[in-house]
Amino acid sequence: MNQANNSRDPLDVILFIVSLSGILLCLVSASGIFITSAFAQLVGDSVGLHFAETTVASLAFIGLCALPTCLLSGRALLGRQPPSPRPASSSWLAAVALLPFTLTLGHLAYTQNVLPSLISPLAHILTATVPALVVVTIVRRNGLSLSPRRLWGQFLAGLWAAPLFSLILEIIFIIPVVLALALALLNNETGQALVQAMANPDSWSATLDDEIIMWLIDEPWVILLILGYIILVVPIIEEAVKTLAIWPLLRHRLTPAAAFIGGVLGGAGYGLFEALFLTQPGSLWATTMIARIGATLIHTFTAGVASWGLAQAVRERRWGRLGLAYFTAVGIHALWNAAAIGIVIGTLVGETQPTEPASGLLGMISISGVIFLVVLSALALRGLIRTPQRLLQKNDLTIVD
Repeated sequence: MNQANNSRDPLDVILFIVSLSGILLCLVSASGIFITSAFAQLVGDSVGLHFAETTVASLAFIGLCALPTCLLSGRALLGRQPPSPRPASSSWLAAVALLPFTLTLGHLAYTQNVLPSLISPLAHILTATVPALVVVTIVRRNGLSLSPRRLWGQFLAGLWAAPLFSLILEIIFIIPVVLALALALLNNETGQALVQAMANPDSWSATLDDEIIMWLIDEPWVILLILGYIILVVPIIEEAVKTLAIWPLLRHRLTPAAAFIGGVLGGAGYGLFEALFLTQPGSLWATTMIARIGATLIHTFTAGVASWGLAQAVRERRWGRLGLAYFTAVGIHALWNAAAIGIVIGTLVGETQPTEPASGLLGMISISGVIFLVVLSALALRGLIRTPQRLLQKNDLTIVD
């Protein structure tokens, strides 16, 4: 026993404590939300429980995702031999066939109220999980053998740590944006009306919608400020934070293949988190989840590229490669966000101003944006398939830890 204690890896201790604590925290939080929502239902809030079910199930699910890491690190702390590294089975790619089924089930549950308490959480979790599972299988099926501890640890870093740090940094950087918008609103009659309407939603009207749109057109700097934050600041933060998955391993001088695949694993966790918590129940659930599939492809590929660049800088002091890789990842992410915003703006203006001459043009922009997102997703998928193959031709195919 003393020999086992002396050989303990500090990383196993950290993984065990963090994963066990995370499991308990997620399960307790999910239970608290469920109890609170059920109580709200009892006292007359008819939407409380319905809208909380998916969140509760998702929170419990990401907690259980840490169970393999907890068991693997606990096994190592007991002095037992770790499971042997092995490549992924391509049979997992068949999971993609579930997507039409889960999307249909979710659509029926959210729009037709077909067993929503049972079907909607299940469809939501499966639809979010399948793309992440398929991506992980794609980058591992070329012969690269990962230790289970590394695989689950890097995935968990993307699922838990990266969203938390991203949220903190995005809140910090959005403060000056919010202050600038607040000043603009308070110095304008339409803006003051918007503030009052937000404080009292019952006073909202279609006329106010039109006034807000015209105010935004007359104040282009407001639009540029918001777009600049979403299109530039958010990708800059997220692409840096997603490399957290490989930070503990940089001292081991990661090979390019190991760095790329480690980044992809973290990106898969990050994409899963966003798909679970940025998609809200409702009539647009299926459409949003389809978009989240593409977003998961983008998150995983860009995380892999940025992580590859970071490892190159640490391993070989090639800082130019880090800059090129990082800004490539940020650029791809920014293009995705810009196209998504174009689709949303075109759709909203088309609904609120259907007779305006510009609505037809914005409709075409929305359609073009959808096509662009599909193309961008396809290119990311190709990159996820081809990049590991090329990198593995120059590196050892086995990673044991």
